[in-house]
Amino acid sequence: MWVSRLGVALVAVALLAACGAPDNRPYDDADVLFATEMIPHHRQAVAMAKLAPAHGASRPVQEVASQISAEQVPEIVQLQGMLAEWGQSGPTTGPTTGPMAGMHGMGDGAGMADAAPGMMTDDEMTRLDAATGPAFDHAFLQMMITHHRGALTMAKAELADGRDPDATLMAQNISDAQQASIELMQRLLAGK
Repeated sequence: MWVSRLGVALVAVALLAACGAPDNRPYDDADVLFATEMIPHHRQAVAMAKLAPAHGASRPVQEVASQISAEQVPEIVQLQGMLAEWGQSGPTTGPTTGPMAGMHGMGDGAGMADAAPGMMTDDEMTRLDAATGPAFDHAFLQMMITHHRGALTMAKAELADGRDPDATLMAQNISDAQQASIELMQRLLAGK
């Protein structure tokens, strides 16, 4: 009987070993995906926001753009820090000038534009860069609402599947801020 118990124990140990060791990392794949997708997503939002002053955006749209930059630039730094802490490489930086500044994988309308929800394509960014005045306001608000909805999708996935408490807290903060921003931009589009 002792031999059969030993045999059962050995089989159990072998099965556990075959399944792999328990994952004791303080983060998981959902955290890494959230950070690596949110960095270029935020970079694109900041690039869009930087267009507002030079394209004759109205004062309310310039204020929205300024708020986006103020919130998202520090979040990019925080996300990069998380990836470094986890020993993960972050996305590389794309062009440093023009409407596509700070974006990677956007040169052909593929890459992150297909991977991260709400990302604008090169064509959409070019159209935004060509617009001025009220046409810019309208295009910016519509595109940024779509962009923010993409961030809400990513934040929701992080909240459902993420493990790192700092990453999940950031996801909640992003969700709260961008939902409020969407509501403001919808009112601006409606002329209220």
